[in-house]
Amino acid sequence: MRERLLEAAADEFTENGYAAAKLADIARRAGFTKGAVYSNFDSKQALFAELLSKRSMELAGRVIDIVSGLGPGDAAGRGGDAIASWVVAEPRWPLLVTEFGIQAGRVPDLAEGYRRERRHLRDELQRLIAERATVWGVADALNARRVATSLLALISGLAVEHSVDPDEIDENVIGDAITELLAGAISRALHRD
Repeated sequence: MRERLLEAAADEFTENGYAAAKLADIARRAGFTKGAVYSNFDSKQALFAELLSKRSMELAGRVIDIVSGLGPGDAAGRGGDAIASWVVAEPRWPLLVTEFGIQAGRVPDLAEGYRRERRHLRDELQRLIAERATVWGVADALNARRVATSLLALISGLAVEHSVDPDEIDENVIGDAITELLAGAISRALHRD
């Protein structure tokens, strides 16, 4: 039941946005009553927060699978390409995350949940980046927290730019920007005195 609700919520949120999405419509999509939503999630915010965490970790897992076993240079390029492919394939999802972040910035009740989920995601990305840095022998020189924070901010910004101007901000531009961020961080770590 919970999985069906999360799938229905993903469709409803990406089609209508966070603010316009209704729990009754999510329940209907999943084939349940609104009471079923509340028996699994405390609120629309809680449902979205779980969905955000799940989707973000799926992307992080895919990227790590792609770069595992690669050297730092190849990993930066392949990781950038994988993230760019996701942004272009699912353009409404990053916009939804940005919309929720804007709402959270204006509505204190949303802010706590959003902040908790984003910190959790940064923690997980930091852990994954630190693991790769250890494999590459640059763990002491690479600030994994800073790279994770920069990566999340860059993805959000590129997703918005892509949604407004997909011809100019295409998959190649997105991939190059992310690759440059990752490659720059790795290069600085490798060449630190």
